[in-house]
Amino acid sequence: MLKDFNGVSMEQTVSRFRSLSEQFRQLTRQEILSRLSALATVDPSDRLLGSELTLLRRRIANKGRGASIRSMIDQMPTLLPRLCPVMLMSPLSVAQYISMEGPQFDLVLFDEASQMPTSEAIGAIARGKSVVVVGDPKQMPPTNFFSSLGTDDDVDTGDLESILDDCIALSMPARYLRWHYRSRHESLIAFSNLHFYDHRLVTFPSPDEQEPHVMLRHVNGCYDAGASRTNRAEAEAVVEEAVSRMKTQPDRSIGIVAFSKPQSDLIEDLLNERFAAEPELEEKDRLREEPLFVKNLENVQGDERDVILFSVGYGPNKDGLLSMNFGPLNKAGGERRLNVAITRARYEMKVFASLMPNDIDERRTKAEGVVALKRFLQFADDGLVESLTPSAQNDGHDIIVSKIADALRREGLDVKTQVGTSALRMDIAIADPRHPEIFKLGIICDGCALCRIKTVADREVVMPTVLTHLGWHLIRLWTPDWFAHPDRVIQQIKDYMA
Repeated sequence: MLKDFNGVSMEQTVSRFRSLSEQFRQLTRQEILSRLSALATVDPSDRLLGSELTLLRRRIANKGRGASIRSMIDQMPTLLPRLCPVMLMSPLSVAQYISMEGPQFDLVLFDEASQMPTSEAIGAIARGKSVVVVGDPKQMPPTNFFSSLGTDDDVDTGDLESILDDCIALSMPARYLRWHYRSRHESLIAFSNLHFYDHRLVTFPSPDEQEPHVMLRHVNGCYDAGASRTNRAEAEAVVEEAVSRMKTQPDRSIGIVAFSKPQSDLIEDLLNERFAAEPELEEKDRLREEPLFVKNLENVQGDERDVILFSVGYGPNKDGLLSMNFGPLNKAGGERRLNVAITRARYEMKVFASLMPNDIDERRTKAEGVVALKRFLQFADDGLVESLTPSAQNDGHDIIVSKIADALRREGLDVKTQVGTSALRMDIAIADPRHPEIFKLGIICDGCALCRIKTVADREVVMPTVLTHLGWHLIRLWTPDWFAHPDRVIQQIKDYMA
């Protein structure tokens, strides 16, 4: 009965559920390890396994002389699956080392399937009983971009069909993973969520939500379209920024992304010159868990760093004239390349450009990638996440949230409601009096928005854990407690803020 509800008792139940869930996860890991260890144990009395084990020991003793990897795998059809129940291989390696006549895999799993041409995937699929294809149709397709001998980014190199595209076209059973964890600040994914994912991604608000983490720096440079196809001023600015951050923020990893290969090559050359002048800087970077990388649009998918420095490169030439040719973005699917490039950062992204958003004339192009670039530059220049935030889904519980927020404001607290840009929002956020740009406390209410999270584990374990890791201090506010003792609830919040 609701009249018997007690928030403290409910919190204790939730806490016990979290504890038992963590114990279950740990036990599950131990169980999996135990089962795999048991598989690797060979009974000497088993004649089939014993003979294959003897063969393996002989191959190890003579270092595999006179035997190919393919023949060794063929000769151990029973032992190898027990010793190596999971095999990580490229499709080319599968075709090279695994015979079609050998035992089939129970499951073939493709990751980053949007970049896997169907023609290359077929051989691995044929060697499995079941297949799971994992990928994002809004990210990079397989491309023959580097098949030409030159490095001209303006050549017409078309994209290839991916195994993911074909699976979607065939209407195979699908599951969509909508929760986004990489970005440690919501502004880093907000643009893509609106323009590429139709706000279907569930992202997590940040305590410093009011501070932009995507910034545009305008560089007074020009694009050398006729010769080097680079923007030297932009490259120098990127290198200076990277070196400065390596010295002042040694705990933050850095990635540099350029639109074109000539621009990424120039940045890498300039960076190597700085490393040659300051070898201790290069040594520190080499010892990092995640060293600095310099890549272009075509090969950055799958990479991520704390800070991404993004060089547009393209811009007005020395005469101030801007061509509407933005290399890969002009091709069909160019918006997918942009999506990949602007979602690599965990904490911060700084965009370097010699052109401003209004320099791009949408009337002169039909390329979706170019139009998306203009809107992204506008977002980075404004730094306003609110411009990408749709209205929150209205329900009756909003009235209760508003009443609680009004009561807190009357107590002199700086309160904001519905903080966030996706379906998952902080019901009430209270700013730190000493640092008004940062929220000191987040309050989660038990309304319809919370009920739309379908599982108890997601609602009571995953969501609060992620929010806590992002820096939130959380309080759960139960509606029956508010109706029964509003003054007590307000005082509890005031005590926390004191």
